[in-house]
Amino acid sequence: MLYDSDSKKPATLDFARDIALRASAISMGFVFLMGGWRRFYNVPAKHDITSPGHLANKLVEAAPGSPVEAAIHWVLYNPLITEWSVYVMSTAEVLVGLALIFGLLTRLAATGSALINIALMLIFGWMGFECLDEWTMAALGFAISVSVVMFGPGSFSLDQRFGLDVLAKYITRPVAISLTALSILMTGGFYSYYFGIFDFHKLTSTGAYNIVANEVPGHPDQATLYVNAGGSSTAAYVKSITFTLQDGAQITQNAEEISVIHNHFAPWSHSGKVVDGVLKLRLGSLTDIQIPAGAQSAVIDLIDNKDPVVHFTQTGN
Repeated sequence: MLYDSDSKKPATLDFARDIALRASAISMGFVFLMGGWRRFYNVPAKHDITSPGHLANKLVEAAPGSPVEAAIHWVLYNPLITEWSVYVMSTAEVLVGLALIFGLLTRLAATGSALINIALMLIFGWMGFECLDEWTMAALGFAISVSVVMFGPGSFSLDQRFGLDVLAKYITRPVAISLTALSILMTGGFYSYYFGIFDFHKLTSTGAYNIVANEVPGHPDQATLYVNAGGSSTAAYVKSITFTLQDGAQITQNAEEISVIHNHFAPWSHSGKVVDGVLKLRLGSLTDIQIPAGAQSAVIDLIDNKDPVVHFTQTGN
């Protein structure tokens, strides 16, 4: 083994650590750079607020299982904020990605990377239910970011070349221990929350769609159907809805007969429309429909899924 004659440290190990550090930073940086680049160049529709391909489409699907569901809905209800939040996220990914790749203000960029990964975990982490990819990316991305924050830019970086490692003095032993603990908690804590460790479960069902009915303030003759569980790659297809009235009578409406009053989060939710004789409702969609006077509950007939039962609260009928 080679040794540095001055420090007596294993020079080979130091070199290997620097190389590994730069590889980790470059890899994380490339992931973020390409994430932003895709939206700015390859798929500009993701930034087009008038396009159903806008990134808000994924936010609609992400909301039901997210611990920040209310915040996501608030953003979606404000198109201007939705539009600019996507631009800000994409720009941040590009800048953080380039900084990590070239080792420029590396610790600051890695801090930004860690924060982005926390946001990804909070918003999309549960969507790893289909193959754990979203959770895995955020967990590993956070761990890599924390490692770069602690160890710094390494020898092969612009920071090292121009003496720009300005945050180095703040990385003390207690800070390093705290960051390590935070990384472990981030990984294990969110996995336990979303999937369980000793008793594996899924926070939100993926095998069957679930629909609940919410009140529409000021409109007792309407209800909001919220698809709060199900897969993100397809949709809940409603063949008919059978309403049960206060007197026990039943009224069945086929898909074409269901009166859709308002489709929230349009055009991104891709819901509330009759397609091939069925009413299409995507995961995360909120759709206001007209309900018969005196309706107390309803059975929603879904294709290839368990038929959910919803309950209504009506006043003034």
